[in-house]
Amino acid sequence: MTTIGPGRAAALPFHALTVPLDSGVTLVEASAGTGKTFAITRLVLRLLLERNVDSLSQILVVTFTDKATQELVTRIRAVLRQADAVWSRTPPTRCAGNDDLFLLRTQHGDAGAVIIARALASLDDLAVSTIHGFCQRMLAESALEARLPFRTTFEEDETEPRIRAAMDWTRSRLLAGPASARLIVGGGVQLGAMVDRFVVPFRRAADTTLAFESADVAQSLVADFVRTVDRTFTREKERRHLVGFDDLLRTLSRVLVVEGPTGALAQRIRERYRAALIDEFQDTDQTQFPIFSHAFHGCPLFLIGDPKQSIYRFRGADIGAYLAASRQAKRRFTLSQNFRSTAAYVSAVQQLFTRVPDPFLYPESEIDFPIVTAATTPISPDSLATDGRGSMVWWWLHKSLGKTGKYVAKDDAVRVLVRETANEIVRLLDGGLACRCIAVLSRTNNEALLVKQALDAAGVPAVISGADDVLESDEATEIVRLAAAIAAPFDRRAVSVALTTRLWGSSAADISAAVRDGGELLWSDITDQFASLRETWRTRGVSAAMADLIAARRSAERLLALPDGERRLTNVRHVVELLHEVSATDGISVEAVGAWVARERSVTNTPDRRELRLETDSEAVQILTIHKAKGLEFDVVFCPTLWQVFGARKGPLGVTAVAGEDTNGRRVLDLGSPLQQQRVKHAAHEEAAEAQRLAYVAMTRAVHRCYLAHGEIGNDDTAASNSALGHLLRHESISPRSVIADLVASSNGVMTLTDLVAGQPRAMTRVCNPEAIAPVATALSLASTQLETWRINSFTGMVADMPSETPRDVADENFAPDAQLVATGFRAFPAGRNAGLALHELFEWLDFPAHRAPETRALVERSLGRFGLRGDASHAERRIDDVMAMVARVCDSVIPGTHVALRDVHHDATLREWRFDMSVSTTSVRRIADALAAHGSAHARAYAPVLRTLRDSSLGGYLGGVIDLIFEHDGRWWIADWKSNQLGASDAHYSPDALGEVMMHAHYTLQYHLYLLALHRFLRVRVPGYDPAVHWGGVAYVFLRGVQPGSHDGWFVDAPTPALFDALDAALGRRA
Repeated sequence: MTTIGPGRAAALPFHALTVPLDSGVTLVEASAGTGKTFAITRLVLRLLLERNVDSLSQILVVTFTDKATQELVTRIRAVLRQADAVWSRTPPTRCAGNDDLFLLRTQHGDAGAVIIARALASLDDLAVSTIHGFCQRMLAESALEARLPFRTTFEEDETEPRIRAAMDWTRSRLLAGPASARLIVGGGVQLGAMVDRFVVPFRRAADTTLAFESADVAQSLVADFVRTVDRTFTREKERRHLVGFDDLLRTLSRVLVVEGPTGALAQRIRERYRAALIDEFQDTDQTQFPIFSHAFHGCPLFLIGDPKQSIYRFRGADIGAYLAASRQAKRRFTLSQNFRSTAAYVSAVQQLFTRVPDPFLYPESEIDFPIVTAATTPISPDSLATDGRGSMVWWWLHKSLGKTGKYVAKDDAVRVLVRETANEIVRLLDGGLACRCIAVLSRTNNEALLVKQALDAAGVPAVISGADDVLESDEATEIVRLAAAIAAPFDRRAVSVALTTRLWGSSAADISAAVRDGGELLWSDITDQFASLRETWRTRGVSAAMADLIAARRSAERLLALPDGERRLTNVRHVVELLHEVSATDGISVEAVGAWVARERSVTNTPDRRELRLETDSEAVQILTIHKAKGLEFDVVFCPTLWQVFGARKGPLGVTAVAGEDTNGRRVLDLGSPLQQQRVKHAAHEEAAEAQRLAYVAMTRAVHRCYLAHGEIGNDDTAASNSALGHLLRHESISPRSVIADLVASSNGVMTLTDLVAGQPRAMTRVCNPEAIAPVATALSLASTQLETWRINSFTGMVADMPSETPRDVADENFAPDAQLVATGFRAFPAGRNAGLALHELFEWLDFPAHRAPETRALVERSLGRFGLRGDASHAERRIDDVMAMVARVCDSVIPGTHVALRDVHHDATLREWRFDMSVSTTSVRRIADALAAHGSAHARAYAPVLRTLRDSSLGGYLGGVIDLIFEHDGRWWIADWKSNQLGASDAHYSPDALGEVMMHAHYTLQYHLYLLALHRFLRVRVPGYDPAVHWGGVAYVFLRGVQPGSHDGWFVDAPTPALFDALDAALGRRA
């Protein structure tokens, strides 16, 4: 923490129209609800009118979040339009709410009208940004002065590269020796926690050093972890010219400090901006103030904030840095009117915070509690004005509520207070108060969840805002399961799991019907739906696929029927949005969704974009953490757990990391040096001081009423008496309850006190009678016999239940690899589902005539990378070479029995991944076998007896599938199918005779005859004068591992007889 000292300027009342706009630093401290944003808009307007600023672009306004940026832009634009309206009135007239603007017009006359008009014309030039946005823009425009590479790339979220560096360290240390390996494995190290606890604080300031006991194995290991990860991470960023948020600040600060206020970079910034206003300055750190003090030396620089609301210490905010900067301010002003709360509630808060001399655990000369007055008196709802409770309601937990009768355990206290909160909210709602007027504030996400569960049980609509990581939600898990089934629609296990999700919505009876004997058609229908979704995902993206799923399965209606349905539906949309984003930026495929979510879940530092979103803005009680509530206001606020004390916790491997300073003022991350206890004590003081500020932020969200709780809770250092409220209630000789009683007695009814003791009734009153709610309509469930056989069927569904004597995995049975041979080249390419998907994707996009072009190599690299098949760095190029060689063999080989080679087939003569759905009348597998036996080729006739071994189930409705490749050459049409099967290591496994056996026993022969009929029907209506004898070429199944130059190996080719088409058409028929 930054060292501070005396010397802050005396505070003066802030008046927007008279505060000096002189050069130098002006500090404006704005207590909660005192109109800070209003003050900023008036300062911008006066800078335009009085400081000869040419345009809005010359006034820099900086804040700390994107949301605050948008609010400031909206408010500044609004005040400029209001000013224009005031200047446009002739004669000038004073209206309600524009007194200040009327006085400005009186002072500046017609000259002001010209300035306002010019500002309105340049609204798009308004320079409002986050501090990181400002730094990034300055560094980009001044790369030469900042000595940065011109092609620097900004990395918003550095978590993943840090985790990669941490993984590298872990691998190296596991191999380094048994001592470190035992510590890492035995300590259950989580890399995300290690990075958050040690690396992130180490990098928060430049030139941070480590302090630790070298003899302590755990401390030495953590020190090595920090240094190694930081070094690896830094080198990787330098190699790729990447900069993160912290780098932006440190780089700009370093250059400005080294060059000084007269340096080239500072002068360039002042040429662009004539004045600066820094909002939320209480959340500054050691790096930020030097940026502004040097860049705006000799210019008006307003630092606007409230030290009482500095609550982001966990993000690096340093209250000491704020106080040190405030000592350099020439002038200090405070806003003294509260525009948020009632006079009664303002009085109650002041009465509580001013009863001790150091409410914020700092001397009054550093952080004081300025007295404010209520500017207006909001009209209280009738239910609040007449219920006999004050503006500040105290609940006191009596020790009789505890199990021992001596004190109340903390968990029991939380449980009692959550229940009491829900009861009181029910009472308020029954009295007519709207849900949206109520907020419950918590210190932790777990507390927020307990409140949500209690309100759900009470039938009270409630939402949690920004409390957790959406990827940890049940909905994210369901989407992962659905993605797994979409990626592998014929994987029975993956699909079965997906059917159990709420998003899919199958009942237990539906699932049972699909998986039991006789459910083949049901299962075929399901797998085809997933196959269709896979096609949509691949061609139109995740958003389109999930939209189709949600619409087809009526998922939204089903979710919204649940008590927390809006929360669930919001989570679904949020997760889909994240997947869409990562698919666009990183090329994540449907097959990689599960791995990506698992990897992201392992990262403990959750980006803002993954925080749970508010599911609705209307008619729901808001549940928020105090950090999320900052800047908001509600009629009634519940703060049931401000009595909690959060002590320091040990980090991973039992090592505590605490930041401090050495004797030279340099930042130290102490892992266990002799001075650590002193630094821990100091850090504990800072933790307690921030707890006081959190309590202030929480209480000042209320307009009319706030509920607080305290009591005989806990019996150790974390007892309620040591909490933020405990400090405000401390007294040398009387108990906290007596202090509250005295406050209530002297408050003239503003405060009230209720004792919660054992034996009081705690029945929960529901807002409404659930029996009075009409039941949600449910869909009728038809028995499978009622559905006839009118279904969508597929080849895979037809062969899914082959009898055991028919081997599915031919490679394992008939063609097991020869133990004496080792596969080499492309035959050694990995097997499995991802291999098949990668190769199918490759051939889907491959330009056959240009198969040797550099673009093809890039395509191979991309396809392998998307499915995790590139291998490690030492083998990646060899694997790509193997695939390129295979592609060349496939494209250059002449299809056996023809003069056709794929290298001669141009892209516009092909159809890739061609999907079909053809209608069929009620038929059977046996009828198809009969057609093949009577009219098929020699291979088809030999296959007919094998086909008859399939269960003779009936088919009807639609038959669907996807054909890998259709191409036309010399007026003849061909079907091609890519097979990545690993049949064996020798050429014999891929000979035409061997492949004929594979085609039969894997029932690929049935597959291609169904394909033949689908394309036949298509060509019959598309090709003038169509004649199968003239227009058909044949079918080629290409077993990619077997294709060799000058050989027929790897190719299975068949040509249908013209009579076969009519026979298949008759066997499958058409539904009228």
